[in-house]
Amino acid sequence: MTNNPVGGIIPSQPPTPAQSDAHALKTRLEWGEPAFTILDVRDRTTYNQGHILGAIPTPIDELVERAISSLDKSRDIYVYGANEQETTEAAQQLRSNGFEHVSELKGGLAGWKEIGGPTEGIVESRTPPGADDYNVVDRLKNHQENLQKGGASTTEAIKQGVSNLKEGIQEGASNLKEGIQEGASNLKEGIKEQASNLKENLDESKTPKDTDDSNFGS
Repeated sequence: MTNNPVGGIIPSQPPTPAQSDAHALKTRLEWGEPAFTILDVRDRTTYNQGHILGAIPTPIDELVERAISSLDKSRDIYVYGANEQETTEAAQQLRSNGFEHVSELKGGLAGWKEIGGPTEGIVESRTPPGADDYNVVDRLKNHQENLQKGGASTTEAIKQGVSNLKEGIQEGASNLKEGIQEGASNLKEGIKEQASNLKENLDESKTPKDTDDSNFGS
């Protein structure tokens, strides 16, 4: 008789790989898969500054003792430390103490943050997770809605920019036309004034000599 009453309903999970990247873990979180634990083996101060959302603080010098007392040895465990060496050391400690499904999280917290994984802590403070954080359907829906909003906003921005450019060109052309007309008018007035002055000078040069000069010798 089996001790697992749901063994025929819930299929068994494939073996946890010895190493996992952040994408694999994030996918499991987003799909809401149960029965796995994330252990952060860095010191408590560093953990408090920032860590993967849901990770359990388990300093490496307390790792084996705390894991044995609180975790089933067949449970899927993801472990990460301050660097790859510490992560590997922690995983080896767990495996050598009978834990069957231990996976080293490559890249640790830095790799997790690079793909936008949720974090928490003093430095990594963030708004509370929304309803879509661990539900891939809601996440895709929310992403699509944001794309649509962003697309509409972008389209409107482009239309407004084109309209502003058109108005600017029209205004510039109008100002240029007015400037040319004003310049032509000023040039015309200047030519008239110079012609008038020239005519006056010519008329003065043709004026008869004084009367005394015309009557000289009479």
